[in-house]
Amino acid sequence: MDFVRELKKRGYRITNPREVICSILENSGHEHFTVEKLHQLSTKKDKNIDLATVYRTLELLESIDIVEHLHQAHGSGIYYLKSENDNNHIICDLCKSIFDLAKETKEKINKVLVKDSNFNVINHHFIYSGVCKNCK
Repeated sequence: MDFVRELKKRGYRITNPREVICSILENSGHEHFTVEKLHQLSTKKDKNIDLATVYRTLELLESIDIVEHLHQAHGSGIYYLKSENDNNHIICDLCKSIFDLAKETKEKINKVLVKDSNFNVINHHFIYSGVCKNCK
């Protein structure tokens, strides 16, 4: 998807900083970013991009269903491109690597939550954490 074209189509103003941020995200695949990491990458292309612009651009892209974010305990939010492959994530507390959990794992977790809570829909914006096999 061409993020800039999508924003223009929806009537949003396109600035150079917004274009840089969109370009990085478009070319990221399923990479996960903190705002700080995305800001660092953006300033390599345009040193005038400030942190607030990164936050505002991510909020805008999230509001039109292009990116999603997750919360992690004692850390920055994690942003990534939204896809049809909705999945859960787990982050290593030591090396900070982020892994996608299998769709089957998410389904099992949601079944337990539905059973224990009596809620019909389980949706979340958090990330599991632990220590990965490489750091044990």
